[in-house]
Amino acid sequence: MRQEHLSIERVDPALSAEEFFSRYVSKRRPVIITGLIDDPSFKVGIWSDLSYLSQKAGDVQVMVEPIHPAANQYGTDVERISVTFGDFLDSLRSNEGPHPYLTTQYSEEEPDAETFFPPPTNALKDDFPVVPRIMGNLFLQQVNLWLGKSKDGSSSGLHHDFHDNLYCLLRGRKRFVLFPPSEIENLYPYGTLEALHPNGLISYADIPVRADGLSKRAACRARVRALEQQIDTLRERTKGKGKRQSKELRALMDAHDEALDELAMLALDEQDGDDEVDDFDALMAGLDDVDAELAVGPSKTRPRGDVEQGDEEDEEQEWEEWHGIGHSDDKREGSGKDDDDDDDDGSDEDDEDDADVCEEQAEPSEPPSFSRIPTAHLHQFFDIPTTAALPLDFSPSEFPRLRKAAAPHVIELSAGEMLYLPASWWHEVTSTSAGDARGQPPSQAGHGDVHMAFNYWFYPPDALDDFDAPYEDALVWDYLRSKSRGEEPKVEKVASEKAKTGKRARKEGDSEVAKKARR
Repeated sequence: MRQEHLSIERVDPALSAEEFFSRYVSKRRPVIITGLIDDPSFKVGIWSDLSYLSQKAGDVQVMVEPIHPAANQYGTDVERISVTFGDFLDSLRSNEGPHPYLTTQYSEEEPDAETFFPPPTNALKDDFPVVPRIMGNLFLQQVNLWLGKSKDGSSSGLHHDFHDNLYCLLRGRKRFVLFPPSEIENLYPYGTLEALHPNGLISYADIPVRADGLSKRAACRARVRALEQQIDTLRERTKGKGKRQSKELRALMDAHDEALDELAMLALDEQDGDDEVDDFDALMAGLDDVDAELAVGPSKTRPRGDVEQGDEEDEEQEWEEWHGIGHSDDKREGSGKDDDDDDDDGSDEDDEDDADVCEEQAEPSEPPSFSRIPTAHLHQFFDIPTTAALPLDFSPSEFPRLRKAAAPHVIELSAGEMLYLPASWWHEVTSTSAGDARGQPPSQAGHGDVHMAFNYWFYPPDALDDFDAPYEDALVWDYLRSKSRGEEPKVEKVASEKAKTGKRARKEGDSEVAKKARR
């Protein structure tokens, strides 16, 4: 241990939403909340009774993650298993481990279905508020239930999320090792840094995001739809009226053209390297899928170990030798070409194919937001107790910049407490089941010692001085809010929104981007 571990502030859950925003959300500071959500509709305390969960959501299908047998941790490339939630709960009642872990869920067949409430929370959403009072005007991205069983403690691996996290611990204990987003260069992420936004959100080259957590494409789609709704609304209002309203309508239509051009350009960029698409309408297909685009944002990147149907070659995995998180397969045997292979047939195509294969092999399968540093090394380096195991051929010299990292915040979270963690704060979480009945309700008796948490993810605010409107792109976020509430769009900010983007003369026919798409 090079430095003392840091702690973080603790506050009462009765703090007003405005003060909570001012002191922690806007300052991008994590904080422990010494109680659970105080909304009357927050009734998840009853979830401590596993029989209640089984009765209410037992038939729901979920994906659970087995622990890596060599690493003794989760967050690895072990394939997740599909089971009913009821069968998973039954497995937790057994004393024989190791037990699988219920983590973030994804709807791969219908990405726009139950975006906010993945299973099993879709069957439990009567038990909690959509946005807790204390979180003010932040926009919900997703909720999750985290459930497992580990007497000695199991680790998540060091990583960060792309959304603000309100983490409610219902049972067991959690130890968090925290680093601020600014430590990214010293923590060796798998991804390549594209931007560190002023609000602390990390964006990677392969999944770039804006400061509010939206991808450019998702934001642009929402902008197009928002403008179309405003145009339709304004046309109804301005029938038979004067030139001032016509000018406002023209400004809206110009802004709509520009948004379409931007969306087409983004579509063309995504087609780069793929088969050419010569139909502009095909490039613009899926414009209605704003919800689907939001559903597959960075926090919904496919977890390591998920295998889709048809991935037969990955169905059987062997774990005799674990190289570990942080190990580079660049040390694979051979150089890819035999020393005695002097035959040069002049085939550039073969060389290109070999290069493509090598490039594919070199690409990491882990999410970009995970650290390459093995959990056991992280713990040992900062003098933190660990149950994780080092890779077989591990050497500390692989991570020299770790010694430059600031001292971590190491905190213990107990059942009945919450942690607010701003987007992109690095965290490694060690989860431990309750070892005895102290502080646990009688209803837990006979239901196994488990650790259970429920969390909210919110899009990170980028207007940090505005509690009422915490997102800068008012047009997009007003549209998303009204859409989620089923309200009619607003038209009051049309002119000012157009003024920001600049005036562009409309022309009959296709835009230049549309013509380019057809070429």
